[in-house]
Amino acid sequence: MTMRAIFSKVMWVGRATTFCVGLSMILAVVFGVGATALAAVPGDPLKLGRINAIDRLTSLAGSVGGPLLRVDNDGGGPALALESNAGNPPLRVNPEAGKATNLDADELDGKDSVDFYSRGEKVADAERADSATSAGNANTLDGKDSTAFQSSNPCPAGTLFHEGVCIETTKRSPRAFPNAEGTCLQAGRRLPAVAELQTFRLRAGHDFDSAEYTSQVWFDTANTVQYQKVMQVDQTGQQSVASGNIPFRCVSSPNVARSENNPLEATAQSNLRNAAAAATTCSVENNGSYANCGTIAQLEANGFQLDSNVTLVIVTATDTRWVARAQHNSGGSAFEFDTETGQIVPVTRL
Repeated sequence: MTMRAIFSKVMWVGRATTFCVGLSMILAVVFGVGATALAAVPGDPLKLGRINAIDRLTSLAGSVGGPLLRVDNDGGGPALALESNAGNPPLRVNPEAGKATNLDADELDGKDSVDFYSRGEKVADAERADSATSAGNANTLDGKDSTAFQSSNPCPAGTLFHEGVCIETTKRSPRAFPNAEGTCLQAGRRLPAVAELQTFRLRAGHDFDSAEYTSQVWFDTANTVQYQKVMQVDQTGQQSVASGNIPFRCVSSPNVARSENNPLEATAQSNLRNAAAAATTCSVENNGSYANCGTIAQLEANGFQLDSNVTLVIVTATDTRWVARAQHNSGGSAFEFDTETGQIVPVTRL
């Protein structure tokens, strides 16, 4: 074989090889290299139309007045797709970032829009709040005006709210009983009951420091003459027959909005006051001790008479303290009296 023939064969093999390599490159571009991940190293340029695989952070930093990166898809798909593993957020922004204009999210804090009330919608039972003129000042409460409720201080000036009535805090000058009673009546008031004065003396905020009239009056018959007797109570709780001119104070009715249960509650409180008065009398006869004043029978021995419609329970009867509770059997609140406070307060029904 001559040199000319050998050289001709070599050229033919070279042209064939070049053709095959070129064809392979064209087919790769047309049929799949664009969808194949091409390993990259730091510093490589971003290859468009290809998957750029890298295990390092790629950052785009700059300082411009507008967007630093714009992705515009004129087709029917989204302009940007973010994917992450389950449980990992697909997007993170810095805390100081502003509002994303026109952002329409599918959920808010994991909740769909149906989980929220639309503007103008009312929550359940919102009709009950229709009469509120502001959150801090409603026009009505449960459909009732403020005049339907009792004020926290329903008493006139110069009186103290005590066991449902208003008792004057300053005693009046000594007078004979008929004049004292008439003075209170002319003022639209009355003298206090024994039980009211017995518990009132234990309160603070008054000048009860001597014996005063009560409204308890009875007649003692000696032969053919009737003598009017008036009970007085002193600052120690001692009850005795009044004589001469002594100080007094009047009782006023508060401006109370009565409920349907008030008459029942008033009866329970009245029985409790009378029981407290009897307990005080009992303690006086026992050198100031309430220990022997812990039964209804012991109270009855000191003038107490329990209403058949009222339940009275003596909770404590010690040397220094007496506590009882009472309620009307037909309803209303239960009440408690404690010698340590000298007040009748509502409690849970027995």
